[in-house]
Amino acid sequence: MFLANSFAQNKQVSSRNMVVQELLERWIENNEASIDYTDLQEQLEYYYNNKLDLNKCSQKELMSLVFLSPRQADAIIKHRIKFGDFISVFELQVIPEMDEQSLYYLKCFVAVSIDWLQDQTPFMQMLRKGRNELILLHENDFQKKEGYHTEALKAANKQYYLGSPYRYVSRYRFNYGNRLSMGYTGEKDMGEQFFQGAQAYGFDFNSFHFVLKNTGKIKALALGDYQVNFGQGLTFGSGLAARKSAYVMNLRRYYESIRPYRSLNENEFMRGAALSYQINKKLLITGFVSHKYINTSYRNADSNQVSNGDDFSSIVLTGYHRTTNEIQNKQNATQTIVGANVQLALEKFQLGFTAVNANYDKAFTPGAAPYQKYYFSGTELSNVGLDYSIQLGSVNLFGESSISSNGGWATTNTAQLPLDAKLDFCMMYRNFSKDYQTTFNNPFAEFNNGSNEEAIYTAMIYRHSKSIQLSAYLDVYRSPWLRYLVDAPSKGIDFLTELQYNPNKVFQSYIRYKHEEKEKNQSGNVTKLDVIVPQTRDLLRLHLQYKVGTHFNFKSRLEHCLFNAEGMGQKSGTLIYQDFQYKPVFNPLDVSCRLAMFDIDDFNARVFAVESDVLYQYSVPLYQNAGVRYYILLHYNVSKHFDLWLRYAKTTYRNVNSIGTGLEQIQGNESSDMKVQVRWSF
Repeated sequence: MFLANSFAQNKQVSSRNMVVQELLERWIENNEASIDYTDLQEQLEYYYNNKLDLNKCSQKELMSLVFLSPRQADAIIKHRIKFGDFISVFELQVIPEMDEQSLYYLKCFVAVSIDWLQDQTPFMQMLRKGRNELILLHENDFQKKEGYHTEALKAANKQYYLGSPYRYVSRYRFNYGNRLSMGYTGEKDMGEQFFQGAQAYGFDFNSFHFVLKNTGKIKALALGDYQVNFGQGLTFGSGLAARKSAYVMNLRRYYESIRPYRSLNENEFMRGAALSYQINKKLLITGFVSHKYINTSYRNADSNQVSNGDDFSSIVLTGYHRTTNEIQNKQNATQTIVGANVQLALEKFQLGFTAVNANYDKAFTPGAAPYQKYYFSGTELSNVGLDYSIQLGSVNLFGESSISSNGGWATTNTAQLPLDAKLDFCMMYRNFSKDYQTTFNNPFAEFNNGSNEEAIYTAMIYRHSKSIQLSAYLDVYRSPWLRYLVDAPSKGIDFLTELQYNPNKVFQSYIRYKHEEKEKNQSGNVTKLDVIVPQTRDLLRLHLQYKVGTHFNFKSRLEHCLFNAEGMGQKSGTLIYQDFQYKPVFNPLDVSCRLAMFDIDDFNARVFAVESDVLYQYSVPLYQNAGVRYYILLHYNVSKHFDLWLRYAKTTYRNVNSIGTGLEQIQGNESSDMKVQVRWSF
């Protein structure tokens, strides 16, 4: 019985890794790999471990799972009202709006009658009954990078890495259902010192959190590091959020106002305290305060001048403190944020009001480039915003409008409606003025700064049957002012269509076409004022996922990218990979591996692909140049309480003699790395 339980637990962990990887890929595949997605991954992991009760959850909570469409979430609630509580999660199969892929994912995130999630267990009993988890990770590269040639760089009076070429992560977590979460996370990046020099006390990044939920009228109480999100993320939203993706209808932000911070991103969080208090069934008030050190740079990139230290020109988001210069930028300014939100929730109407004020102990002084003319400057910034949601029959209207203390404004408004029993449609209009300024925001948008953008987004999903689905979106946008590397007002188009064929749980497939057209400065232009020209990227993908027997899973993908720009000519990129996963039920070992071949003409024709990784880690390599990449991931369930992961990845290029640039450069055509992780749960 002990071995059976251990192997069953092993299977559950393996399935979680596979499901989270698939959802993470569909969330982020339209974005750059350089972004830190640990926050998004942590959300998926949390929902997997703390399943929603089908008989108690709201439509908003179901939509927080992201892969469900508004129609599907509404159909689940209506089914429960009409036929009574769900007896089993398998009852979801009789709901006409549910397709095979949604059912496949949903069963991983919901359960029936989880009474202990809704209990009022006293705090001390929660401490005794909760679940503990300790995770230790070691990561290293096998090729020596330029930054570790210490003596040669010293002699040349250049920057070099002060620490070892190893990465360490330590995590401790405690949780009791969805009511109590507390923990610690520490990380040392490769090249950073550890118990010496600038990091004399251990890890370079340390994060603590404590979050208590649903205790009397206290909806949530957070101490330490936490996330805060309101409305549609336009006025204030910390953390990252998915934007345009294969889930074409999922535009609305479904956040918990306060949630624990458990990821490794060293910037996208609040540090202090937050409280949500339920006045009555209709009124919820949230207040928060955050005070933390931030990393800033004093160098004005446009004039190549260094300030006297009383101001800064940018916030450094990398989280790296490996060299003397990077350490000088560490925690050299403070950021204080105070905010409040009031939510009124009626049966068919919700309204929210948000006010936030941010202060810095040093002045932000942007550069003098024309595109930076409307950037925030000074030491204080305030924002107020109003968000709403209206349900008119089957039509849902929602949005948010906001204004910043300099007079800049922004608005986003969306209508989602079913046109037919099989056809869903939505339309969003967004308009962010060129001088709108915020401290943290994450609205649905093309660009990351939430300003200087006007657009109309339309999307549709047509469900021919439970096994065949067609989805598409079209986003037409413009920027009335300049942007980085865009020295004139510009416009763009983004179009995606995807046809899914998922006849059963054994075989799933889709074919996708994506077209992007943007205007940027012409490459190689030597005139004083750069000329903007259209640049297009076309991507075609064929993806197959299938099972052989009960233990073997396979994924096959072919992706081709075509890039065109005036003055650069046509560039192309092709990626082919084959995944193999062996996940037996009554065996402590499971294996995941991939063999990928790629041929990429230019960086502009680059391709991304999410890879399986150790628990709570992710990998999204950027494929460019030409060569072969493979990885193998082993997960061994040592016992009921111990797990071990080992991951090895290697890329071999056939058309380069060095990899990377600057201190990250590797001499040679091979790059390989390894991760070892252990988990003790009790």
